[in-house]
Amino acid sequence: MEQIAQKDIVISIDNVSYDYRSNSDEFVARGVKGVSLSIERGDFCVLLGRNGSGKSTLAKLLNGFIVPDSGTVLVNGIDTKNDDRIYDIRSKVGMVFQNPDNQMVASIIEDDLAFGPENLGVPREEIEERITWALETVNMSEHRKRSPNKLSGGQKQRIAIASVLSMLPEILILDESTAMLDPKGRAEVMETAMRLNKDKGMTVILITHYMDEAVGADKVFVLSEGELIGQGTPREIFRDRELIKRAYLELPIASSISLELIEKGYDIPFALTDEELVEGICKLK
Repeated sequence: MEQIAQKDIVISIDNVSYDYRSNSDEFVARGVKGVSLSIERGDFCVLLGRNGSGKSTLAKLLNGFIVPDSGTVLVNGIDTKNDDRIYDIRSKVGMVFQNPDNQMVASIIEDDLAFGPENLGVPREEIEERITWALETVNMSEHRKRSPNKLSGGQKQRIAIASVLSMLPEILILDESTAMLDPKGRAEVMETAMRLNKDKGMTVILITHYMDEAVGADKVFVLSEGELIGQGTPREIFRDRELIKRAYLELPIASSISLELIEKGYDIPFALTDEELVEGICKLK
């Protein structure tokens, strides 16, 4: 599979709002309000916010699962409100959700990976190639003939990612895909997502409330109560205590400690990771 080299805007969101309503069109809850942002091809982006902040609503808007009440969502220049092009959008934007068990349709892993391409009318020989490539990409080739019921949570989520990859999306959205996993499973999924982005050039959008998962991102978008309240690099976002407080989030321990030391007058760089913090403290005189 060729690495994506071109750098351009693949997702553009302009002043988008969406509210959840009852069958009688009565307001139930705010989804997102007045959100504008753009994502470039090949970016690793994180939508960060606590539960109920609007992250998952925004994720569903990105592949046309729902369409905005107002504003515009463009995916590769295609408006998600264009019903005639919704197939084009969903074939380019793959989504992996929180519970991998809810995404599996077959009792054998290779059959699960074949399901999507078969529905797209892909020839059988090509499906076999895609299954092999997708499993190799997530380091799960040896499990091809196994039942997903025999796998750990992290392994199941990697298979869920492989099932999406078998349809060759340009954009991968992970919607709270690590939320139900233990630390080992979370690490497996994050390593897979980072490798797809760095080695394959795939655009990855991670929706999470885990601050440490945002550390390696190119861009971080912070949501609170349906509104976009901040965007920037992880270093820019994590240095902004007031922004983090407004979002009802907590800084990673390394960032929090380094800020405390800086505020107390110590000559130490701001740290995103434990390794950066230790290095900075060791250089203190």
